Amino acid sequence: MVSYIALVISFVALSFAIRNYLRKSGIHVKGQFTINSSAYAEDQYVDYFTLENFKDRSVIIFKVFLRVGPNYYIELSNFEHEPKILKSYESFTQTLGPVDYYSLNMNRIKLNKLLSSKEVKTFLVLSTSHGKYVVKEWIQRWDPITDFFKNHFTAPIQSMRSNNRNGYYGADFAYLVKLLMEDGHVKTIPVYSEDYNYPRFQNFELTQESLISKDNLEEFLIDQSINGKISCVNVEVLDGRELLSKSYGSGFDKTIEAERYSWFTYLVIGKIVTKLSSVRFHFINRKRRKDHNASKEE
Repeated sequence: MVSYIALVISFVALSFAIRNYLRKSGIHVKGQFTINSSAYAEDQYVDYFTLENFKDRSVIIFKVFLRVGPNYYIELSNFEHEPKILKSYESFTQTLGPVDYYSLNMNRIKLNKLLSSKEVKTFLVLSTSHGKYVVKEWIQRWDPITDFFKNHFTAPIQSMRSNNRNGYYGADFAYLVKLLMEDGHVKTIPVYSEDYNYPRFQNFELTQESLISKDNLEEFLIDQSINGKISCVNVEVLDGRELLSKSYGSGFDKTIEAERYSWFTYLVIGKIVTKLSSVRFHFINRKRRKDHNASKEE
């Protein structure tokens, strides 16, 4: 019995030693990239790429290429002057953007046919301190948009946050009142369309007429300032709809209320609805193709 226990312990120790050796030896990098196009650029391009190191050792990267087919290498990033050190279990993402054109031996070369072809394989290739490394494993990322195409009851919701300096007041305010105080401080007060007869200000109440438009509200507040009911040196009123429209377009105008779905509704009814929708679009697209071919023949 003792000899069997010793044998098991030795095998366990050996497996740990092998796993530790494999964890620290060689290179194991996964990658991901997207090929995009732009209305202002003729050539397709790599919008961004991500590299993730799955080893307990750093990888020194000098250049990153996209290999198109067996022989075309598009240089994406050059780190030769300052090599990129991808540390243990670290990830790295770089955004690139559109290109003017691709060059080969001082000549322009077009790659759109190859980049858009499903038959031509593309891989990220790294120039490392250990030589050439082809990134063949894809980073398995998840996004609810993927689930949406399988089940239309999936709702990918985005959190809309303003990037302006006016502050955060939600999407229901009608106006923003900016008061320049005597000490130079700017006080911002959100005003809502139902704020008449509401003590939004300390010494007076807003009237229903003052909330009809931005100009009415600004004129009303200036009168209050002249009468000494607001201690400020300047009054500015911003229209809430205009501010939101500049940031988000017109998407905030249409509002829907989230409904509760059970798991049965989501998993069963949702997939049935999705299947029926796919069949419907199949027939619609087939009819469009027939109409298009008939118009070409005419």
